[in-house]
Amino acid sequence: MAHDGSGPAARAAAWSAATAVALQHRSRARLSRRLLLLLGAALLLLVGLVAVRAAQRAGEVAPTPTSVADRLVARGQVRPLAQARVGTLSGGTVTRLAVEIGDTVEEEQEIARIRGPNGIEVLTAPWRGTITTVPVHLGDTVLPGAIVATVGDLRALQVETTDVDEFLIAHVRKGQLVPMTVDALDGQEIQGYVRSVALELQPQDNGDEHYPVVLDLVDVPAALRPGMVVRVHLPE
Repeated sequence: MAHDGSGPAARAAAWSAATAVALQHRSRARLSRRLLLLLGAALLLLVGLVAVRAAQRAGEVAPTPTSVADRLVARGQVRPLAQARVGTLSGGTVTRLAVEIGDTVEEEQEIARIRGPNGIEVLTAPWRGTITTVPVHLGDTVLPGAIVATVGDLRALQVETTDVDEFLIAHVRKGQLVPMTVDALDGQEIQGYVRSVALELQPQDNGDEHYPVVLDLVDVPAALRPGMVVRVHLPE
């Protein structure tokens, strides 16, 4: 008996083959969609990176070059024209303080008394001036050599520099009229003449070295006080 190939087995085989082809097409379609999605995501990431970099470049500001005038600035402090530290020779207990900060004293006026191993030591002002500091209190015990008060001549003020290095010192000469600005007075400008210029480096308390420069002030403003920081603007 002959078979025409249209039996159940043939139909099952044909259906299986058709199903396999359909699954293969579907798998390829899914793979294509995944590849498209990955490519799209990569493209979006690339565009985002480019945009971020462009924004960064747009926000970058070229550094402003420092001018020579900006570099030729020294710092200094306002000081009394004359200043003396009055201290004890023997040390002991402070039994009397005759002055306060801001008091005007005459030459040889009593400032304090110290009771020490050799009796009472009387400390007096070396000249007429103003009491600028009193670092001790009544009843304190002080060591030999301790400072009890500082007397300053505030009739005239000067500026003493604190950071003139070997680069800046080349722009300083005696008798030079130099503009300065006072930080505490909102940058108010003052002027002074260079009175003295150190010939060699001098060590500071912090270990640094610099060339001390002293300037006599002209037309001192009423608000200027000893200890204020100034910026000394040196010429090129």
